Amino acid sequence: MTTLLIAEHDNASLKDATNKALTAAAALGADVDVLVAGQNAKAAADAAAKLAGVKKVLLAEGETYAHDLAEPLAALIVSLAPS
Repeated sequence: MTTLLIAEHDNASLKDATNKALTAAAALGADVDVLVAGQNAKAAADAAAKLAGVKKVLLAEGETYAHDLAEPLAALIVSLAPS
């Protein structure tokens, strides 16, 4: 089963907490996908793609994700979960 890591970022770059969480997620032994959700967050997604151990980066951009609110992010995560 793949581990989904939700990136912490400021849209331009990743926060250090993402690297620490990636280390922990990789230790589980499964593939790690990183979700970058934000507004104009392509730079953060590009940075995530360069991290060792990341299999795939999922980028969700839009005003809906601009303010780091739990509700839209939760709905996004549910939509990504396998049925």
